[in-house]
Amino acid sequence: MGNTCLRRWAAICTMAGLILISTSWAPLAIAIETVRFPDYPDPNKSFFRAALQLALDKSGHAYQLAAIKSEMLQGRSIAQAMKPAGGIDVLWSMTTREREATLLPVRFPIDRGLLGWRIALVRKDKALQFARIDSLQALRYFTAGQEHDWPDYSILRHNGLPVIAGGDYASLFSMLANSRFDYFPRGITEAWSEVSEWPQLNLTIEPFLVLHYPAAEYFFVTPSKPALAKDIRIGLTRAQADGSFDKLFHSHFDPLLRKANLIKRHTIELTLPSEDTVNLLPPKSPWWYQPR
Repeated sequence: MGNTCLRRWAAICTMAGLILISTSWAPLAIAIETVRFPDYPDPNKSFFRAALQLALDKSGHAYQLAAIKSEMLQGRSIAQAMKPAGGIDVLWSMTTREREATLLPVRFPIDRGLLGWRIALVRKDKALQFARIDSLQALRYFTAGQEHDWPDYSILRHNGLPVIAGGDYASLFSMLANSRFDYFPRGITEAWSEVSEWPQLNLTIEPFLVLHYPAAEYFFVTPSKPALAKDIRIGLTRAQADGSFDKLFHSHFDPLLRKANLIKRHTIELTLPSEDTVNLLPPKSPWWYQPR
């Protein structure tokens, strides 16, 4: 009976040891950090979200994205939203000195400068009035429309172009339709979706001109999360190196670039106001999109 008890006790100890060994190798739970971004109206939201997800996936850390309902963010409202109580961790926007001074810029041109190529929405009955415009001076006989706190507003004025400011984004389309101004410069990636969104206003895309100025759209991170900004930069750099970022860019934008046909348009170059001049990539950098 003594030997039997000993054998049973040995078996119990062996099983307990196996349990301890197996539990010691169990994987630890990975902490996943939630990254909040603004879910505002933007025809390229799917691209920027995918680019952000790609960067986070390649950062080496565990993140998950959460969309926060928000109005279109511009100007001072961007800084407000990025305060700790504002509810947003990261957003994408054209870079300016003010934004780089108050937020954490991830200096990687997500859109390869496409934001700086602007084609115009016009009324259908006025679509041909720009056919002979071939200089900045000639364009000054026409009036543009923009929202007052958009970077484009100060850029157009800096270049001597008459501009009328709209009270909000939606009102600009009805103002154009009612002849309050002659043209509404928009990004290549915005114009077609906006014409489709306002079919009752009889708007179209002007076919002869493109305005161009150096611009980059960056991810901006709340100052309270410098580690997140670093991880996004690391992830984008890795995606650039392995070709996955280029694949994402071309799959999203190539159809729109073919429709814009920029190489057939007359390009009017604009300069930036000194307060909007930031350290961008050199003009010949392969990261800038070039019409072809």
